[in-house]
Amino acid sequence: MSLPSSVSHRWFLVVVFAAIGLVIATSFVLYSAQLARPPPTENLVFSPAALVDGNASFTVQNVSHGPYLFSGFQISLIVNDFAGGPVALEPNNSVARMTIGPNHYRIAWSDSDGDGAVDVGDSFRVAGDGGPLPVLSYYEFDLRWQMQWTAKATWSTS
Repeated sequence: MSLPSSVSHRWFLVVVFAAIGLVIATSFVLYSAQLARPPPTENLVFSPAALVDGNASFTVQNVSHGPYLFSGFQISLIVNDFAGGPVALEPNNSVARMTIGPNHYRIAWSDSDGDGAVDVGDSFRVAGDGGPLPVLSYYEFDLRWQMQWTAKATWSTS
């Protein structure tokens, strides 16, 4: 003698929901049991950006695990969530040019000790092409080392 179909459907639904609950509970327990990951290390840290004549400049305050030769870096500039680059970091005192929308930007790196590596005391300058940076904008400068980590500097113009 078999159970009425409404009872067998009910048991089937109970088993399905119990299985789903078991999967969710197991996932939660496994996720909670993971070891905490160590915080990322700051391989390169910039000073806060200073605006001089409407253009931004900042220096490298700290470097760890280096040296980092300039040829391993790429730079990007993000203005109001629109990105330019990445382009290779050029040698000392060279200027990288980027266009984002209708605006043109110039990015220069000054190697303070002339060793070809990005070190403490080196400076970066982000400028408008032939004038100050556009006002009422949020900027992010990214300096990426061999696709392994990225140092960031941010500022805004008023």
